[in-house]
This record gives sequence, C-alpha cells and structure tokens, in this order.
Amino acid sequence: MSDALAFGVVKLGGLEVAIDAQALEQVINWPTRLQPHPLQGGALLGMFSLRGKALPLIELRSLLGEHDVSRHDPLEMVAIVNHQGRRLGIAVSGVSDVMKVEARNLCRLGGEGTAVALLPELVMLENERMIYRLDLDALCGLPQVLTAHGGDVGQSVQTQDQSRALHHLLLFECEGKRYAVDAKAITELVDRPDMLPSKLGGDYCLGVVNRRGVDVPALSLNRVLGIDCPATATAQAQNQLLVLTSREGYRIGLVYDRMISIVRKRTHEILPLPRYGLREPALFAGVVGLENGEQALLLEHSALLERKETLSFARIYQTSPPNQDTLGSRLTQMSQTCLMFQAAQPFVVPLDQVLEILDMPEHFVRFAQQETHLLGSFNLRGEQIPLVCLSSLVAGTTPPGNTLERVLLVKGDLNSFGLVVNRTDSIETFTHPASEHPEGWEHGARGRGSVNDRMRSLVSIGKGDQVRWMTLINLSNVVRALEMTGTPGESQRRVG
Repeated sequence: MSDALAFGVVKLGGLEVAIDAQALEQVINWPTRLQPHPLQGGALLGMFSLRGKALPLIELRSLLGEHDVSRHDPLEMVAIVNHQGRRLGIAVSGVSDVMKVEARNLCRLGGEGTAVALLPELVMLENERMIYRLDLDALCGLPQVLTAHGGDVGQSVQTQDQSRALHHLLLFECEGKRYAVDAKAITELVDRPDMLPSKLGGDYCLGVVNRRGVDVPALSLNRVLGIDCPATATAQAQNQLLVLTSREGYRIGLVYDRMISIVRKRTHEILPLPRYGLREPALFAGVVGLENGEQALLLEHSALLERKETLSFARIYQTSPPNQDTLGSRLTQMSQTCLMFQAAQPFVVPLDQVLEILDMPEHFVRFAQQETHLLGSFNLRGEQIPLVCLSSLVAGTTPPGNTLERVLLVKGDLNSFGLVVNRTDSIETFTHPASEHPEGWEHGARGRGSVNDRMRSLVSIGKGDQVRWMTLINLSNVVRALEMTGTPGESQRRVG
C-alpha cells in the first residue's frame, strides 16, 4: 500500500469529507468567542483565537451550492487545517473516521463549478457509504476564503501571566532525597544501563554508559549538588540514569534510585529555597510541595548543564566537538499528526498506523478468551478481523466498567487486527525534541510497566498552557507481537 493516502474524515451536515491527515492539525470544540471581520459574509463566519493566534472560521457548506442543511446536524466543532503554511478553521459537525485510501480507489468526478472543484473525488465504502475528498488547493485559492499564514505572527504579544505558567516535572528519588526536574530538559531515561567503570576513580563519576555511540559520564547527583548523605542513610542500588544535554551538545548522566511520578505545578506553586549553607545554591530552582506533605528539591537544569565541573567530565569522554548538524536535528521539534484515545488510560498513536476507526460491531462471533484478550471476530469487507481488547492487554486484566465503543484497525505483517478501545477523543499533533520517536514507545503495549517505561514514551500534545504529556503507543508493534504470540496451541506446535 505504498500509494495509500491518510485522511481524517469529518462530518459536514449529511456529507462526510476527507481532509489530508498531514494538513489536519486537530478538531476542537466551537470557539467560545467569535469576532467579526470586515469581509464577513458568505463563507466567512468570523475570526477566533487559538493559542494566541487569530484564525478565520469558514462555513464550507455555503460554497457547495444548494445543499439543504436544515435537516442535518448543527455545526458544533472546528477542524483546524494547515495547508502549506496557510491556516484556517472549517466548521464541521464532528469527526467520524480516520482512514487510509489507496489512490486507485478514488473516483474522479467530472463537471464544472465550485462544488466540483472543492470535492473532486470520492471513495465508496461498504453499504454505499460515500466520502468526498476536499481539495485544499482549490479551497485556499477561492477569493472568498480567508486564511492566516502560520508564521510567528503574534508571538511578540505575550500577555499571559508567567506565574500561571504550567510546568511538567519528573519526580524521582536519590539516596533518600526527592528531586524534581523539568520534563522538557530530559534527553532520555535509561533503565538499568550497562555501566563501565570510570577511568577517573573517586565517587564523583561512578562510571560511563554508551548511548547510541556516545559515551555518557554517569555522575553522582548528590556529589554534583554538594549534598552530604547521612551516615544512617540506607544504601540502595542506583540502577537508573537520567541523561541531560547541554546547549553545545555535551551529554551528562545523573544516577538515581527510582522514578516516582509526574507532577504538574504552576510557577507560583514553586517556592524559593533559602541559599544559606548550600554549597551549590545556583543548582536549585526551588522547592515543590507534594500532596502527601513531603517536598522535593527542583533542580535548575540549565545551571547544572553549564557548570564547568560537570561539563569537564563530558569533555573527557566525548573528546570530539559535538556535531552541529546532529545537534540542530535533535533540537528540531518533530511534529506528527496523531489520534488520542482511551484504553484503560490515555494514549496517542501516529495517525498513519491506524487504517480505519470503526464503531464496535453489534454482531460478531464471540470468543471471550481472557488469556489472549480475544473478544471475537467480525467480517469487514469479506475479511475476518480478530477483535482484541486493548484495555485488558495494557492493564493485564479487564478494568472495571470497561466500556468498549470503538475499533482501531491496524495492519500487521500478515493480518489486520481490530484493537478495541474505550473511545477515541480527537486528532492532534505531538512534538518531541528528537529526530526519532522516544525509545520507550518501542515496547508497544507495556503500559502496565514501571513509571520509567512510561516516562521514556511520553510526548507533548498541544502548546503553551494547553500542553499535556501523554503516552505514545506503537500499535504496529502491538499487532506484530500478537501475530508472533498466536494461540497457546500454536505455540506448542511450533515448539514441537
């Protein structure tokens, strides 16, 4: 399916319209405030604000001729489209599907007029369901369609109260003390790294870990911070490594005991730390209060990374200057369209991994095999698709009140699987400060693993104060693992 095209399908009254998945940024609720524009009328409903940027809101149905909209669903949502840097909002009734269509299955429509130009092709599915493809070039080329250029316009207008800025902090424990660090500062978390002895001796640098060809010094966090450990402190095996990267590209690792949780704190909730008596006061950004009455020391990661004593260890092991091209690639924010859904917990998956989103079928062959999480099998266009409960696969057992409403169709190496989830929420974009996906997402369905497993697969959704961190799941790997597992009987026959 090298010529398969990915679309997000939205409802437009009685029509279903497919929008290129790469151009469809997200679908949001109707804006709370719609402001007038001098050219308002016809297709332009007005202007609204999204994360500090002004966007025009277009009524697409008015461009499609004498389409009777009175009998159909009201327009309650807005699809945010970014076509070659030109952004606009399209009023829609809702999101109905995510699908892939092979180019050869698109039917070209002939004729003249705006409606034909905007919807030049359609695909017909089972039960004579017709979905029209929206031509974004034609839409943005119409004189009555206003678009906003997706530059940094308005970035200079920062009227937000910085004390309300939201920080996502990783809470971890090291030698009996609790620390927090900004999630954006972390390059990666390494669980039980293969650590070689340090060439330098002493207790400041505990060893060296090779990560993707780079030798990363593993430093004692308390020695870096100048904190003495009480003689009565119970020694714990420090088998976790937190990797940070300086502006020049040098990497250092901090050894710690265990990751505790992820907390969200606003700036005004971070209390200042008295500097008296501290050996390295510049390395602390404040104190974070926790729900159980305990406190965690918030690290000032920028100062820690630029400290000469810290960087000297990185320069010893990373003798060649950092590759600037590699550094620029690492800092480039990767943006990819994704689907947000619930399966015992919130997940995001790259949109190109999901062939289709279907309602849970009413009629299917029921098996209810708990050990394989198999609910049954249903017929989809002449192919039997196994239905696998993703919630129980992730959680290990079926969560209480597990309502199954949607099916994500995912193709493996041999077969397609229907992964049953609680619900699908929205189409968004995720960003991650790396040129590749985070390491933890390769584990597929290991959502029930340690906090470290989840931390290594986190990506940020949204921007500014609306950002939230969610677990990125590799459904392609999940399906491949299901194919390899098969049934217990098949496994025994293979062994025999």
